Amino acid sequence: MLQLDCGVSPEGDSITLNLPDKNGKACELVLTFDEASSLAMTLPRLLTIALHRKYSDGALRHVYPLSGYTVECASDYRHLLVTLAANDGFDMVFALNVETAAALARDLARSGSLLAGARPILRN
Repeated sequence: MLQLDCGVSPEGDSITLNLPDKNGKACELVLTFDEASSLAMTLPRLLTIALHRKYSDGALRHVYPLSGYTVECASDYRHLLVTLAANDGFDMVFALNVETAAALARDLARSGSLLAGARPILRN
């Protein structure tokens, strides 16, 4: 796995990524907070598209194993903040309204039947 040299400005308004260019030479990429946020939202979709194209299989997904989660009340008292955490320090926080949280809880409670009848999607 590629080890990145990354940093955040003291003010928190930019993120710096030090990446190798195509010749292996160090290249610095500085992103504003908004640019980095947009990139973070775009990368999972791009990874899924890359898998579909690489393996010609639209069922494949780029998946992170869940290592933990937290649920807390947002400061607006109208949303729950659900943090899903994977290994290696990757986590993502989602804001859920009450209706979405209730629907998700129902779907998760019924998920046992999904697993019981599931067939592997990987093809030989």
